[in-house]
Amino acid sequence: MDWTMLGAYFGMGMVVIAFSLETRGHVSSRSVVYLTSMAVGQILLGARAYDTGEWPFVVLSIIWAGVALLAIVKPRPDE
Repeated sequence: MDWTMLGAYFGMGMVVIAFSLETRGHVSSRSVVYLTSMAVGQILLGARAYDTGEWPFVVLSIIWAGVALLAIVKPRPDE
């Protein structure tokens, strides 16, 4: 198993755990912890997608991580 596969499993775990905690009300979808988990998880998944040539998933991962990072560095005015 190469590093991109290990990273993808770790990234998948980060995304699933963050989403599970958010849907159960344990963490806010606007929290830095949630957004960081989503961003890092998607970057790791995107690295694997890039390595295997899954271009639509690479694009999805870039967008998903980008939106999460943008929400961290430029939160909504009401927050």
